[in-house]
Amino acid sequence: MRVGFVHPTYPQGEGTGATHSASRIVFELADRGHDVTAYCWADPPDDASFAADISVRPLDTDGYPYHSALQLDAALRGRLDEFDAYDVVHSYVMNSLPALGEVAAETTAATVLTLNAYGAVCPKNDLRYMDREPCSSNGLAKCAACSVATSGGHDEDGPLYRSASRLGYLKLVRDGERVADRIDGYHALSPHIRETYADFGFPRDRLSVIPNVLDERFDGPHESDFEAPYDLLYVGSLDEHKGVDRLVPVLDRLNRSGDGPFRLTVVGDGGLRTDLEAAAEKRGLDEAVTFTGWLDNDDLPALYAAHDCFLYPGRWDEPFGRVFLEALAAGTPVVASDVGSVAEIVGDGGRVTDGSVEGFATAIRELFDGDAAATSAAAKRTVERYRADAVVPQFEELYERAVERSDADEP
Repeated sequence: MRVGFVHPTYPQGEGTGATHSASRIVFELADRGHDVTAYCWADPPDDASFAADISVRPLDTDGYPYHSALQLDAALRGRLDEFDAYDVVHSYVMNSLPALGEVAAETTAATVLTLNAYGAVCPKNDLRYMDREPCSSNGLAKCAACSVATSGGHDEDGPLYRSASRLGYLKLVRDGERVADRIDGYHALSPHIRETYADFGFPRDRLSVIPNVLDERFDGPHESDFEAPYDLLYVGSLDEHKGVDRLVPVLDRLNRSGDGPFRLTVVGDGGLRTDLEAAAEKRGLDEAVTFTGWLDNDDLPALYAAHDCFLYPGRWDEPFGRVFLEALAAGTPVVASDVGSVAEIVGDGGRVTDGSVEGFATAIRELFDGDAAATSAAAKRTVERYRADAVVPQFEELYERAVERSDADEP
């Protein structure tokens, strides 16, 4: 097939999990003989080279703040005349839904949109009303009030800038919902994502669940011995919705129990880093906690393999974090909050908890009181269903269905 793929940055770019997931899809499709052109939200470096035979077309996104996404929609509308050349236009950026609706209406290409979080229905992308509780409905007044009221905190750009950005996202949400029925197929990362969007009125019969593709760099031998001192690991942004404020209290509870000692490595950065460092020092744990900041993706496989347990204390309904596959592939058991589809993703490769400090401490103690090595082996088996050979054919089937629907809708 001829595929136009809207990438959240550019293939092989470092960045969020979405960046890596989109790149894997692009390269795997090209390796299977599809003619793939990546439309890049960020300009690739001049010396960038790509592992697969793909075309790269940077989008002209000057003139707006990067994260408002308004410039992306404008840039895609400006390239409408190019999209007739493709069988499928697949966007991995939820906020491009308004522009993708125009692609569907104005060109012969079938359209597919990835739903990898909640940005197509929530301007905050997390569906947590006032940062306190799950949200099951949206609307202009409700979302505007929530967006502005929660725009303070640790954001380095300041509350006014963040409020304006979120109101821009709200416009895209409302514009996108008006054209949601035009899209020929939706890629939902997990069953929870599919059901959430169906509840918000997206066409259920076009929502296909396809998981993340395993990055096989993480699929190596596990190196820890599951003996004290136990080494715990967190990888991700240091933000409130990720529940990272629970990490130091969990470590403190474990070490006070006398079952340790336990140590913690925190990989990532964000608004709560200073608070976490202060909390560790206040509890006398500053020597038991290591903050690395962001690390290159190439440095992560060995780090996962060297740790005894991966922690995910998130509060929001996690769509499908790549960190779970990375930990499982490395044979590192997972202990996570039971949110979204996490229990289904982790399977026998770990445990889920109620998200409380005591719940985490209990689950971690049970892991090491039992047969952690067996859980590690189960984690390695769990990732078999996420290998490219199992996942990429599901995208090909989704594209075929989208083309059939698009052809059927033509006058």
